[in-house]
Amino acid sequence: MRTDTKRMGTKGQRAALMGALLVVALGGTGCGSECVDAFDCNDKGPPPEGQIWACVEEKCSQVNISPIGEDAGTDAGTGTDAGTGTDAGTGTDAGTQTDGGTDAGTDGGTGGLCDTVPRDEKLGTLKLQPGFTVAEAAPLSTEVVAVVSTPGPTYSLFALRTTTTARDFFALGTWPDVKLGEAALDTVLAPADRAVGTTTYASYFLAYDGTRLLGGYTKPDGTGNVAVLDPTARDAVTYVTAPSNYSAAATTDTFFINGGGLDTVSEGLGVYALVTSAKPFSAVKAVSFPAQVGASGFSAIADNGIAVFGYSEPETYVNVAHAVAAAKLTTAVSTRTPLVLTGEPKVDVGSNFNSATGFGAGVAVARGAYDANFTFVVSDVSRFQLTPPLVGGQPLSVGARESVLTAADACTSVDLLSSLGPDLLVGVTDANGRRLVRIRQGQ
Repeated sequence: MRTDTKRMGTKGQRAALMGALLVVALGGTGCGSECVDAFDCNDKGPPPEGQIWACVEEKCSQVNISPIGEDAGTDAGTGTDAGTGTDAGTGTDAGTQTDGGTDAGTDGGTGGLCDTVPRDEKLGTLKLQPGFTVAEAAPLSTEVVAVVSTPGPTYSLFALRTTTTARDFFALGTWPDVKLGEAALDTVLAPADRAVGTTTYASYFLAYDGTRLLGGYTKPDGTGNVAVLDPTARDAVTYVTAPSNYSAAATTDTFFINGGGLDTVSEGLGVYALVTSAKPFSAVKAVSFPAQVGASGFSAIADNGIAVFGYSEPETYVNVAHAVAAAKLTTAVSTRTPLVLTGEPKVDVGSNFNSATGFGAGVAVARGAYDANFTFVVSDVSRFQLTPPLVGGQPLSVGARESVLTAADACTSVDLLSSLGPDLLVGVTDANGRRLVRIRQGQ
């Protein structure tokens, strides 16, 4: 399974809190006095190496993990983990998301036990919660680490495919006829970084501004680039310097990149806007983080334009997030005056998380904690409703957490979150293969 090693230290340290997209070894069933699910067991501390916490007959128990397969696109250039490196944002992290969702090919793993567990054709052993329904599902290549779609009603999908030697944009068909294109649209790597022996770390995000795609990568010294591609016009890719680029989201003609700088604008960790409505593109810092943070964080934008941006806290590296109204974000970009993120409403996730995406008029996150191997173990996928501020009235509000999917055992993994119009796309992997599953609000 993929681990995160870039946020919390030196090469070889099995520590991290990065993700763009998402590894899930889902654990735990049962209810009772000690626990209801695996999430209730997190306060018992990290389990021994090769195990995760599970809630069995009301008691927190340690369950063996036995992955049956290799990480798709392991290590983006190092052969062991894409997160090994140094931190451009804090001096110890190159700032790239390594957990963004490539652990396809694992069973989530409890060995032979999973062979006998009944699985739903789409969700495997994941449990759908009230208030949500499952729609179509489609097979997904194990080499795809990020997915983005165009606006509906016909959804064209694009993918970021990463291997030990390549980072490429690909067409992915039209939902639900998902199929990885035979040839790459173009590469995310700038010409200077394509030489054999050059180490690059994929940033596991893919954003779409209504016309263009955005992907990114960093290098061991924390430098990096984002690549902007118009998949229709097929003009040459535009490469923009973006140290520590970690996650990204987009509105029409604007990308928001969570990282350490953009183009000639370098003002520390925060959210930088790349305005693409005219060439040359322009860069501006849109959101400021506190002076002391652990590293960059996650980014998502809901259908109503409300953005959710975050960072990790110092020392603990637990991710936090705040919601920003669309009008405030627009003003920050147009006036070139970054807003202060901590002054905006906080999203009360209630735990650490390692992925975020828009889900209708809200945001979905993957909650959980790290095990003894510093592999992120997700307890559930949850949604938060985001309500815009009223003119002259109530400010932006963040709704209570709604659980969308929860763990039933360790046999099915979630390795990707994305949006499809107002709906949620979840990458699911188990012994039945890897697939994208569409989840809707409502019964």
